This record gives sequence, C-alpha cells and structure tokens, in this order.
Amino acid sequence: MEEFNPFRFDGRIGRLQYFGYGIIWALVIFLVTVLAGGSRGALGLYIVLMLVFFVGTVSYGVRRLHDLGRTGWWYLLAFVPYANVVLGVVLLLVPGSQGPNAYGARVR
Repeated sequence: MEEFNPFRFDGRIGRLQYFGYGIIWALVIFLVTVLAGGSRGALGLYIVLMLVFFVGTVSYGVRRLHDLGRTGWWYLLAFVPYANVVLGVVLLLVPGSQGPNAYGARVR
C-alpha cells in the first residue's frame, strides 16, 4: 500500500485503497465536526480541512482513473449531475487494468 499523500496526482491506486481513503476522510471530517461543535475557533481548522479534503478527493479520483487506464481529465465528470454518480460507481467497482499501463505499474 502506498503512502497516504493527498497532494500526489501521479501513479495509480486500486479500488480498496480508494475506498479506504474515503473512509479515512469521512472519519476525520466527522470527528472534527463533532469535536468542534459550534465553536467559532474551529471554523478556520474546518475550512482548511475541507480544502485539503477537496484536493485529496480529486487526487485519489485521478489516480483511480489512472488505474483504469484513463486520463485524470475524466474526473471533471464528478462535477456533472448524474454523471458523478456513474463515475463514483465506476471508481469503486470496476477493476483496474491488468499489468502496467501508461500511468505506472499495477497496484494491489
């Protein structure tokens, strides 16, 4: 399993890693939201966390598309209504390409 780096856009990640990163992010955001409650002081932390979450989500989506042998530009479908649901299902369920592709070696 490769290192947890939300600021990398090169390489590939598999379905399990993609799902695992999503779970990690959901737990972190949930914990920050619960712990911050309605505190004004935590608003800055929450905004920074959401920006990192956005960049990380795009990064993981692009790397997952690389695993499928597609360019990262396909991730723009995530911002199109209804197409984002299809893209999400594809990223979670479709296995990556066998062997190395233009984006690197296959991950497990």
